[in-house]
Amino acid sequence: MTLNINQFSQSAIQGMVDLRFGGAVVSCQIDVSSGGALPPGQAVKVVDSAGGVPKVVECAADTDEVFGFIAYDQIHPTFDAYDPCQVALVNGGAAMFMTASAAIARNAVVTIVTASDKVKTSTGGSRDVGRAYDKAALDGDLIRVLLLPKTTVTA
Repeated sequence: MTLNINQFSQSAIQGMVDLRFGGAVVSCQIDVSSGGALPPGQAVKVVDSAGGVPKVVECAADTDEVFGFIAYDQIHPTFDAYDPCQVALVNGGAAMFMTASAAIARNAVVTIVTASDKVKTSTGGSRDVGRAYDKAALDGDLIRVLLLPKTTVTA
C-alpha cells in the first residue's frame, strides 16, 4: 500500500508495529547472504555471525526457525544487504500488521506463508508465530498478529 500525501492520517501498512505495550523490537542488520529487497513484515532468521548486532536473512524453508519480522520503516520500502532494520521478535509480545492469505478467525493461531509474506491459520507446526488479534475475511486483509512465545501460541 502506498501513502497519499493528501491523507489525514497514516494508513496501516504491513510490518507496522501496533499496541506498543512492551513488545520486544530489536536492532538488526540484513546479512550479505540475503537475497535482498526484503519488505516490511518479512519473516527473518538469525545468521551465525561474530560481533555487532544480529545479522538476519529471510526465511525461505519450512524448517527455518523464525526469529522475528522486519518492522516498517518510512525510509526503507525494502531492505537490502547491510541495511539496518528493526525486528519485532516472535516471542516478544508485539502486535504487528500482517497480510492474511485467506480468512482467519480472531484469536486463531497463525503461521507464515513463505512464498507470499502473508499469514494463514495454522494447522500445527514449527512456523506458528502468534495469534490473530483481528479477524480477516479475505485474502489480502491487513490484520494485527500478536507475536507470542510458542508455549502461548499452541492451540
